[in-house]
Amino acid sequence: MTELKLFCALVDTQAVFYVTINGEKTVYDLKKAIKNEKPNDLEKVDTAMLQLYLAKKCDGLWLTENDVKNGVSSTAGLTLLNAAQAPLQDAILGEGLHEPSKEDKVAGNGPVHVLVSVPESVGRTPAIISTKKRKNLAEIGESITPSLFKHCKGGGNWVKRLKTLDGQIECHRVDRSDGKTPIPIVLMNETFARFQDNCQRIEFGQEDCEFVTELCGGLSTPYDSKTIFAQKARELLTDYLFVGYPSIIRQATVDGSWSDGSYYVGDTLMFNLTCKLQKGDGGGDPTMENVAYYIKSLPKVIDRQYPCFLVNICGPLMSAFGIVNSGDEDEICEPLVVSFPLLYFYDESMLVSLIRMCVSLKTAVKELFDVSSGLQNRVTCVPPAALDRLRFPYKDSVEVNGERTTFQYLEVIYRYVFKARQVETNTPCVIKFSKRYGKEVHEYCSKAGFAPELLFYESLPNGWVFIVMEELQLVPLYKANDRATVRDQLLKIQKTLRDLSFVHGDLRENNVLWDSVKNRVVLIDFDWSGRDGVATYPPFMNTDIAWPSGAECGKPLRVAHDEYWFESIAAQLK
Repeated sequence: MTELKLFCALVDTQAVFYVTINGEKTVYDLKKAIKNEKPNDLEKVDTAMLQLYLAKKCDGLWLTENDVKNGVSSTAGLTLLNAAQAPLQDAILGEGLHEPSKEDKVAGNGPVHVLVSVPESVGRTPAIISTKKRKNLAEIGESITPSLFKHCKGGGNWVKRLKTLDGQIECHRVDRSDGKTPIPIVLMNETFARFQDNCQRIEFGQEDCEFVTELCGGLSTPYDSKTIFAQKARELLTDYLFVGYPSIIRQATVDGSWSDGSYYVGDTLMFNLTCKLQKGDGGGDPTMENVAYYIKSLPKVIDRQYPCFLVNICGPLMSAFGIVNSGDEDEICEPLVVSFPLLYFYDESMLVSLIRMCVSLKTAVKELFDVSSGLQNRVTCVPPAALDRLRFPYKDSVEVNGERTTFQYLEVIYRYVFKARQVETNTPCVIKFSKRYGKEVHEYCSKAGFAPELLFYESLPNGWVFIVMEELQLVPLYKANDRATVRDQLLKIQKTLRDLSFVHGDLRENNVLWDSVKNRVVLIDFDWSGRDGVATYPPFMNTDIAWPSGAECGKPLRVAHDEYWFESIAAQLK
């Protein structure tokens, strides 16, 4: 039997460690060995969710200890070891492991064999904080020019800039080295949330229908001149969106670049328009051009959010994006609605959707105008807490029976889950946002004593749910002192859920934990939970997970699926 001594490193750290493992063991066994070696970093990570990469570069050379110390933040070009049952002697030994010379070891040129990545959706403890100096948005604005930034090639292009800024300008076009999932823009700003919700249901009238008829007629006709096309778009949008306002959508010049249309309240940009004669006409990406104008418009001292609508019209195709800063170093831009063809033909459903989008945009720009107008001429003061608040979702309070409870966000746990505290009582809590949630199952499990108490639950605009629950001191099950007690509790929970036809749906090991204070098994993450045969699995399930048979996107949850997970966990505790 061949013993392998494999040097490993976590992405975004400068530390190298090693594990010793038999070559006949599998890739999954290696994941378990790595997790046991780095418990402080990986205790909250499901073993199966660890991603292992063969740390061999395209030139056939291994990464070195010096490479890791200089910072390895990307796995691009490396081979993912994604076959959990593959023997290590086949997956790694065949890659030419060799003992480095003493000189290479001393010089830090010894090989690193495995790079370990943790998907951001899983989280890692503690968070690794990059020491790389980040530019603030004012510095970024000084370094970009809209006429250059909009292109994907050449000097100053957006591709190169976004890669260099590494997530500070988040447009979902370039991968971040940290793999983090940004908080959706509709959770960062309530105006964008209401806009998106209104696009589905807002009422409209004859005036709105007439505007859409005029918009389609005015912009679907071919134009020879982009200047005339943009002028027509400005006139139509001004007469509908900004009628009665103190100004109109005007061209604005920035660093020698002229926008196709901008609306400012004082010095605050709240609407920017970019036009192209047609898709594929050249001249760069209209969204990136809009992004550049937004960043250039930001003040040198940022003390609040600066939300702005970015509208693209490419021939007969109209798109609406939202953009907002999340501090003085980062911003996020996302589409708020699908793009609409500005073609007047008999498809009532499509035309009604376009009407609702236009009415929603009119409502939203009034919100932004009112807020921005009220903030003009105020004295700027930027306490650190004010900037820190911008990193978190807008929703920070609930009102029940006329009594308001306020929350302070403290840190991101992972994805859309946050550590927080109730301000009035200084009580720690956990806040979560989800597009679906098994409230009934969570409440029952909490009352039965094997889930955190569900403190507040509120539906937000556009389908998101705001959940507040108690904070518990949770650790992996293997840290419990008495495994027999854990198995007994698991069997009781399993029977309780089965008898009620409740299905949790995602009982992987990182969702079944041990309450180290009350000495009990606790279930968390009830996003998918529901009744057997009634609730269904969501789209885009992680295909790297060995789900039980029948657990597939869109298929019904079954009690047997939970039994699969309970049996798997119990087997690991023997």
